[in-house]
Amino acid sequence: MFSPTVRHSVLTILLVVALVGFGYYALQPVREACVLTSEPYGSTFDPSSIKASGTGGCGEERTRLMTWFKG
Repeated sequence: MFSPTVRHSVLTILLVVALVGFGYYALQPVREACVLTSEPYGSTFDPSSIKASGTGGCGEERTRLMTWFKG
């Protein structure tokens, strides 16, 4: 059995690693998704849903965290 001090240190390290990992994931730049619809025989790409962009992507590039807030 580990002492309470060792357990506290290990849990603190795990919490910091988890927060850093989540922060890294949330701050990755992503483009707003092009619409990918699900049909009975698989997924299909709907070209009419593409938003015009200067970079040729499907939408504005922003962080994943901002896409969660803006929907």
